[in-house]
Amino acid sequence: MKKIFGLLAVITLIGAGMVEGAPNWPKRLNIATATTGGAYYPAGIAAAQLWTEKSGLQTSASTSAGSVENIDLLTKGEANIVCIQADILQAAYAGEGTFKDKVHKELRILAPILSQHYNIVVRKGSDIQKISDWKGKRVVIGRAGSGTAVTHQRVLETFGIALADIKASYLGQGEAIDAIRNGLMDATIAVGAAPLSAVADAVASSGTNAEIYSLTDEEVKALGERNWWMVPMPIPAGTYPNQDKEIKAIGHNGFFVVRDDFPEELAYKLVKLMYEEKAWLQQAYVGFKSPAFTDPGLALKQISVPAHPGTIKYLKEAGFMK
Repeated sequence: MKKIFGLLAVITLIGAGMVEGAPNWPKRLNIATATTGGAYYPAGIAAAQLWTEKSGLQTSASTSAGSVENIDLLTKGEANIVCIQADILQAAYAGEGTFKDKVHKELRILAPILSQHYNIVVRKGSDIQKISDWKGKRVVIGRAGSGTAVTHQRVLETFGIALADIKASYLGQGEAIDAIRNGLMDATIAVGAAPLSAVADAVASSGTNAEIYSLTDEEVKALGERNWWMVPMPIPAGTYPNQDKEIKAIGHNGFFVVRDDFPEELAYKLVKLMYEEKAWLQQAYVGFKSPAFTDPGLALKQISVPAHPGTIKYLKEAGFMK
């Protein structure tokens, strides 16, 4: 990973401070990501370093529980850019589900960033032949307050499984994979653009208990029909060690999100830098090669949450939107 500074809880990258001629811009940007084992963390670090070096602002990327907590951090002003997965973002904006009494009409998309695979990892010998076999199993569903936990619930509900039907554990993604490879847990969904390093390390290790599950065609169809944001996202052969066949998987898009009071010209500048330095970002983190980032116009059409005016201005200039 290019110029990325390891697995620190908070990466602070010192820039030149306030940009001359932009008195309403914040002196510091903080990007709330998720846990270190997922995709948002390295994506946030890569963007933070890019923006620091090119925008003249001090920028940092910090860990969090994930999408649900990030909305709270953004609302309270503890972060001014956050990572949120599509279904959580849509629910918060519309006041649905978890956010029934907490409508967040102030949310604006800064940029689509990742198309994230659901890398389903199961324990060898767990007798899991299909998702419905997870009933009664030891399943790591992610940190409380994370989008990953919501994703697990949606997947399980599609096949008639409630949280009460499994032995749920609330661990971070890296911890979840370690627990399976050591035979302590039976299944988890690691959300992030494949290949995820934690998954790759687990399936490559000698004597590992971990293996990647490939969905059936029927499971892919059922998940898409019940969950609008889940789309087929196959993992090509050779993506992971010892993987000689395509893995049938699904996934969703993830976004950088800001509030509607985020300065328009700053949003324009940050998004412009991301696309002008696309090759740099993709070398820093391979997840930026995903369709959500390379075709932002399409990703924005797939969700009703509005993009920030500064984002729209740049994407129209660059030909990504009409």
